Amino acid sequence: MRKISIALLGASLTIVAGLQISPLQAQTKGTGGTPSDDRVVAVVQGSKVLFRDVRLAKESLPEQYRGMTLAELYKPLVQQLVERRLVLQAAEAENLADKAEVAGRIAQARSRILEQAYISEKVAAVATEAALKARYEADESMAKGPDEVRASHILVETQAEADAIVAELKKGGDFAKIAQEKSKGPSGAKGGDLGYFTKDKMVPEFATAAFALKTGEVSAPVKTGFGWHVIKTVDRRQGKGPTFAERVPALRQAMAQTVVAEILAALTRDADIKTFELDGSESKSPTVGAPAK
Repeated sequence: MRKISIALLGASLTIVAGLQISPLQAQTKGTGGTPSDDRVVAVVQGSKVLFRDVRLAKESLPEQYRGMTLAELYKPLVQQLVERRLVLQAAEAENLADKAEVAGRIAQARSRILEQAYISEKVAAVATEAALKARYEADESMAKGPDEVRASHILVETQAEADAIVAELKKGGDFAKIAQEKSKGPSGAKGGDLGYFTKDKMVPEFATAAFALKTGEVSAPVKTGFGWHVIKTVDRRQGKGPTFAERVPALRQAMAQTVVAEILAALTRDADIKTFELDGSESKSPTVGAPAK
């Protein structure tokens, strides 16, 4: 566990700069087996470290660590927070916050956190589950997925073999039986059945031929990198679109963009804003603060 603590220390020291505020961070009571935010997890020279600090540290970890359970990360995270608190106390003892550069960085970090919190709250108020579901249901394109066909094929090595199979089928040969006997592909044992698929799931030559056939039709020999195919389209259907759960992230992102645009338009519409050029002169046509069209 000590190795995890050392590996995460560098990432956790940058939590303030990369903090993302979410509605979950407003909770104060534990749910299920999760401690409450105000539970004390350590005391460092009289300074309390709370479970809230552990939770925020975990949420700010790199992707490869976020999938780990709280039980796995708890001790190393607490150790990190203890180390960080010691460093903080040492910095405060030397009055580093009074230095102009440090004070400026603290102010900037505070500003970023407040900005994120403001936007997050406004988005959360609009992008409710009910609103997301309403948008999902209103967009008819989400209900339908791409067209699908169900096809079978017989795969052989040469065009001559494929031509002979086509001739045999025209004389009434059984497609599934021939596939079982002659197909080199793994689907041969199933009579060549490939199941349903969308056009993008097959190599272009194969997909083009399969989707061009009417239900029940058999293709002329088709050449791909795998060999020569004789294809039979068995059925067609309209594919299902993404589920609501699958679409939620994109829906929320789209709504967030709309909310942010509206917020910025409202805030800048009547704001008194001036911008300045690199040389210090006032901009004649400022883009910041211009009313949204």
